[in-house]
Amino acid sequence: MEIIPFGSQDLDNILSREPQRAEYLPFGAVMLDRNGKITKYNKAEGLIASRTPEDMIGKDFFNDVAPCAKGKKFHGEFLKFHRTGQINVMFDYTFAYKGADVGVKIHLKSQPDGQNCWMFVKRT
Repeated sequence: MEIIPFGSQDLDNILSREPQRAEYLPFGAVMLDRNGKITKYNKAEGLIASRTPEDMIGKDFFNDVAPCAKGKKFHGEFLKFHRTGQINVMFDYTFAYKGADVGVKIHLKSQPDGQNCWMFVKRT
């Protein structure tokens, strides 16, 4: 199985065809619906964030999981997806996590159906 690099432009298509591959990515992969509810949460993100993936399903990412991300930059980008169903943007972000600042690169990439988007997270 080939390694899929962070930022790959066809990552959403690969995961649409082979959804199980999200579990083997070497970076975090979280799928959000258009309202910000978590529909998938891969093992890598669970290990990095010290969370149980199954417990994250159904939670509101911006209110229940990462309220620090509800600012203009991160949440503002997500709201573009909420309104249009389309997004493909990468940006640097700093999470306030357990009393420390954690630098990450975020890639928000909508699914072809426009109802969900992947949030890929790579620690920097």
